Amino acid sequence: MNFHKESEMFNRAAEYYDKYRPGYPEEIIDSLISVTGITEGSDLLEIGCGSGKATEQLIGNGFNILGIDPGEDLVSIGNERFKNESVHFAKGRFEEYDFEQKKFDVVYAAQSFHWVPQPIGYQKCADALKDNGYIALFWNMYLLDDSNADKELLEISKRYGGIADFVTETECESRIDSIVSQIVESNLFEKPTVFRKLWQQNYTADEFYGFALTGNRFMQNSDEDKQKAYNDIVALAEKNGGIIERPYLCVLYIAKKK
Repeated sequence: MNFHKESEMFNRAAEYYDKYRPGYPEEIIDSLISVTGITEGSDLLEIGCGSGKATEQLIGNGFNILGIDPGEDLVSIGNERFKNESVHFAKGRFEEYDFEQKKFDVVYAAQSFHWVPQPIGYQKCADALKDNGYIALFWNMYLLDDSNADKELLEISKRYGGIADFVTETECESRIDSIVSQIVESNLFEKPTVFRKLWQQNYTADEFYGFALTGNRFMQNSDEDKQKAYNDIVALAEKNGGIIERPYLCVLYIAKKK
């Protein structure tokens, strides 16, 4: 995988990403804070901070947050948003960034750790953590069921190269097991505690099309195909009361450094 090319694509969609990507359930953020024991003055490092979707849900607790992201435009949006907070975003790739011996209480990644090459990713997390520090990884997983609306959405996604990485509940559980195994097999962290939260977000057709434009594969379509996809999304929404309902399973993995 060309990680640098993928990062450039995300940066090109910075405004769409900031506006249309979903956030995360408060229960997940609360679990991260309570299990790791972070308090005012704790030092946090975010991998792939983007424009600050997850960061926004952590501010107000007095944490010192450093976010790393390769997207210059995304970093700029984040620094403007949090200019009055103890937050700083820096441009760079996590696996290449020089932290100058700085150590953190928690290293976390929201919807981003799969872009970090391994095994260097887990090793660098461990190196960046203080003794007894924690790694916290979380993702929204895009669930599909057997409903006609979801079947049609999947067909639209396939037709245009992939809107999102849709998964069934069985595939979701398989991925959870795989990530737990990866963390354990790194031999750098204790077995993670896993938290799950099922939630839902409703989109208008325009909002869901904006979400689609944050996908690397989808955004590479021609303008003609994007217009066709938009028309298909509008038609799908019209069949369902003007709304596209999307269930998400947010999964959080928290593991203490050995």
